[in-house]
Amino acid sequence: MTSSADRREESLAIIQAMAHQLLEVLEEETRCLAERDHGALLAILPQKEALARRLSESLRPWAQAIREGHREPDENREVWTDLKETLRHIEARNEANGRYIEELIQIHEELLSLLVPHTYGHGAQKSLPAVKGYGISTEA
Repeated sequence: MTSSADRREESLAIIQAMAHQLLEVLEEETRCLAERDHGALLAILPQKEALARRLSESLRPWAQAIREGHREPDENREVWTDLKETLRHIEARNEANGRYIEELIQIHEELLSLLVPHTYGHGAQKSLPAVKGYGISTEA
């Protein structure tokens, strides 16, 4: 029969393995972004989301116990420390990838705004200045 400590240790090891796997996926995402491999990026997105969701759900009981005043597990201090460090790396890598994607989107939006002036399309009526005595018809 396994003890409660053994189950917690096993649970912590599984969580640690998931965290390392998620970090590897994020590093792959970084590589795909750098190489502009959008197909591979789209392919790993479901895996990234699933791993992040599973990791979050697995950490919830541990986080709740710590919030309730229980100490971090003494029996596996090294594993726990490694897990926290891995989680910090995950957060940093995910934020860096997110910033890169946001900047890339902003660049594309600016490029599109240069290529497609605001005088075309649905916003044309609002973007043309009103000059007294002159009018511009936007109908074709």
